[in-house]
Amino acid sequence: MQKMKIDHDFHIHTRLSVCAGPNGGTFDAYMEQFKKEGLKKVGFSDHYWDELTRAAEGGFYPPQNTAHVLELKREIESKDAWNRYGIEVFFGAEAEYDPKRHDFALSEEHAELFDYVIVPNSHTHMMMPRELYEPYEKHRDFMIEAYEDIINSPLSRKILSVAHPFSAVCCPYDNTVLLSMMSDDKYLELFEKTAKKDIAIEINAGCVGSLLKAPESANAAEYVRMFQNAKKAGAKFTFGSDAHHLAEHENYVEFCGAAAKAIGLTDGDMATLPMKK
Repeated sequence: MQKMKIDHDFHIHTRLSVCAGPNGGTFDAYMEQFKKEGLKKVGFSDHYWDELTRAAEGGFYPPQNTAHVLELKREIESKDAWNRYGIEVFFGAEAEYDPKRHDFALSEEHAELFDYVIVPNSHTHMMMPRELYEPYEKHRDFMIEAYEDIINSPLSRKILSVAHPFSAVCCPYDNTVLLSMMSDDKYLELFEKTAKKDIAIEINAGCVGSLLKAPESANAAEYVRMFQNAKKAGAKFTFGSDAHHLAEHENYVEFCGAAAKAIGLTDGDMATLPMKK
């Protein structure tokens, strides 16, 4: 199989994401790096909770409201990225799943401010009650319910892809245990629904780095099985670095090629990416 050259990244965080901190990646620094890597389309996806939906609890999400993330949109619009870098740039967000609303935190009033959103079903370290960590079946079932809520949202038209699906973030145990508890039939059922909604599955460099570092490992095999079921179900794919700092993007293109080879992807498996109007 001919090696694929992935030339996009639609999961990039900047200093506006609280978890990146004030020394997080900046637009200009990222763009210089992306030009060196030969990327052609990129989407910035800072963490976001729309304040017109239920207010997020705790200290992480309230600052990451609409006015906050729009700072980057204004910066993107003020710079002629195509002529400067030869790269199409899109303004998106990683909009959080809200288990109390059974939806993700974007309002109809603000939806058209974004070119796209990505939505995770796997931020269980923040959105899942602690008592659901064990037995493992409860943790798995929470992510299944979240996944179905996301793809069935009234605003599903804005979703480009499900971010790092079923890769439970900051899990206190090996999160591939949860993947091993997902049957092929359940994967096919969920991914067929996803394909019908024209929502893609994200292959996330931050979560699936084992595909590059140890492609024969049991951990990698569980991710490969998940993605191969998505391919079988007719779902399309996007790639995302999940970078919060410039250094986290250094091996991105190499990772994408290795992941595509391990899963058996072809150009026809890639999602239709946003286009500039």
